[in-house]
Amino acid sequence: MDKSSGWMQAVVFNSLLILMPVIAAQSLAMAFSGESFSDSPTIESIDQTRRNMDDTFAAIAPRNGGDKYKFWHDIVERELTDMDVAAARGFLLAAPQMLDRDSVRELEADSSGVKLDRADDRMAAAALRKLPLDIGLKFEKAQASAGSRNIPSASAIIEDTDGTEDAPEEESADEAAEDSEVSVSSTARPSDRRFVLLGTFADLANNSERWLKGDRVDPITLKITALALIGADTSDGLSEGNIRAASILKSARRARRMTPEFTAYLKGRLNSALPDDVLRPALEEALGELATTSVRVDRVRNAYLDSINAEGLLELETDLTQIDRLGMLTSTPAAITLIEHVKDSSDLRRARLLAEAGGDRSVALVKQDGPGALRIADTGIKWTRQLMLQVLGLTASGLALLYVMIATFRRNVRLPKKSVEPSGI
Repeated sequence: MDKSSGWMQAVVFNSLLILMPVIAAQSLAMAFSGESFSDSPTIESIDQTRRNMDDTFAAIAPRNGGDKYKFWHDIVERELTDMDVAAARGFLLAAPQMLDRDSVRELEADSSGVKLDRADDRMAAAALRKLPLDIGLKFEKAQASAGSRNIPSASAIIEDTDGTEDAPEEESADEAAEDSEVSVSSTARPSDRRFVLLGTFADLANNSERWLKGDRVDPITLKITALALIGADTSDGLSEGNIRAASILKSARRARRMTPEFTAYLKGRLNSALPDDVLRPALEEALGELATTSVRVDRVRNAYLDSINAEGLLELETDLTQIDRLGMLTSTPAAITLIEHVKDSSDLRRARLLAEAGGDRSVALVKQDGPGALRIADTGIKWTRQLMLQVLGLTASGLALLYVMIATFRRNVRLPKKSVEPSGI
């Protein structure tokens, strides 16, 4: 009986030793991988991420106080040379973390005297005063040339005339934004302006026909444009925010600033919303017969509309909401910078959390630290039912292991009994 009991205890002990690390690894992966993150970050996660960003900016600067100013000066000038206003402004806002204590006290005193509503604007203005005059003039010039960067670029949404997948590598998102300002009339009404930004269904019909023929038409930009046009044309389609997100995605795609992983992820999302096996036959039928231009365009529009998978579109909209928030918190070019290193939906939430916590400082951080900046986002732990069950299982396994250890010790270790010596008479 003792041998059988000992054998069972050994089996249980070894099984628990194998099982507990597996449960612990799964629990940690679920807690910190980002899969269980909420679509809307909590106040606690924003505050923690902001503190992480402060520490990171402080670590970027040299330790020697005399070198801090030169380093900060050079890094702001570098971004202005690159015409990246958002990143330059981000480093201006990070001045309290990157400069020495005396300079920080001066900044705080100067910012309190600036008559601007937002604290970030006051800090940026005070930090700009600490830079040489030529840097300040360069910043103002870069800001003026950037124009209204919070407005989605026209070339981001409007379909290219050639519709090719290959975009010039030297074309930046900022250049695309500048081109868009020329293509849109300043006297257009808001609805007309949006119509020009999205292109027309006639453009979509032409590029759809070329896609069917096997020409080099990018299906990603084609589907993004189609969904944006349908959203602008119907009350039950994409919202204004989703249209802005589509603009950011298309700009990033044109400028070749999306990772292969995120490109594949986005392609899968778009294929779920507009399945190829449904869309292609619908377009072939719509474009198969000769018809007038207006009839042809209506057929193509209906083909896209009828091919939409509502469930897939809903999943896509969750990502579009994150991207739209990036654009709202920063700008269209800045949002492109933030998603440049994104690989999946978890990274997208991290980028959104960075923007929530730091605004333009998040852009500066991504420019400086690359994909490592996304790991600074502390999203916290969302206690889902599955995660709680795993933690409870890990606790129960630990208690069972402790019980087996105590039982084994008591069975195998015999303490010597104390001998009682007879008392002398």
